[in-house]
Amino acid sequence: MPFQRYSVTGVAVLLGVMIGLEFHMNRTSPAIAYSSYLNATDALSQAIQRTPIVSRQLAAARAQLKTLEDASEHTAKGYLKLQSELRSVEKQSGLTSWVGSGIAIQIAYDPNLPVIPGLRFVDEATQLRMVVNILESAGAQAIAINGQRLVTTSSIRSVMGLNAAQGPFSSAVQINEQPVDAPYVIQAAGNPTQLASVLSAEGFADQFRILDQAFRVTLFRAPHLLTLPAYTGPLPGAYAKESLNA
Repeated sequence: MPFQRYSVTGVAVLLGVMIGLEFHMNRTSPAIAYSSYLNATDALSQAIQRTPIVSRQLAAARAQLKTLEDASEHTAKGYLKLQSELRSVEKQSGLTSWVGSGIAIQIAYDPNLPVIPGLRFVDEATQLRMVVNILESAGAQAIAINGQRLVTTSSIRSVMGLNAAQGPFSSAVQINEQPVDAPYVIQAAGNPTQLASVLSAEGFADQFRILDQAFRVTLFRAPHLLTLPAYTGPLPGAYAKESLNA
């Protein structure tokens, strides 16, 4: 039948064209690993689909790199800032020496002052604590007594027994658990004018004069600055750490 012959002829022609196309592709592109046009089309389709994913991955990688660079720069700046803050905290907490403006108070027995019966023996620790409290309320940034830097855990207490120092001192004084003898020198860092004014307003000179003690205040300003030593005693928790490690 004519229709059947035409169908067979059409199929044969189509097969010939496909075989020729495949032969042409293999001959003109021998470096391509794909074995057929179908595989090439499929690979191209997958590559097109992967392009947005790769683009997103590349963008994410770039963003991560930028984040790391910013973090690295921030860490360096943050480290310097933390170091500065650490030094400031150590200075204010008494762990490092302090050099700056301030005042020095000398409390010493003065034999030229009149003797008042009944007041020959006084509690020096109480007197020293009173002065320290006023200095702190006046804005003193650091305080030391006879070379002992005061910190939050410092104690000023009297130890029963005669003081070897001359004058109306009834007992020895311990500061930071260390014995301290008269005369007493109190160093206070801060605004020298303000600190001296508060002490004067409180009338400390007259109070100590009654106790046969001279109360002399010296102001220190640049270039003649005050130097307070660092605290060298045990830190809070030191004994607990030692017992835990024992």
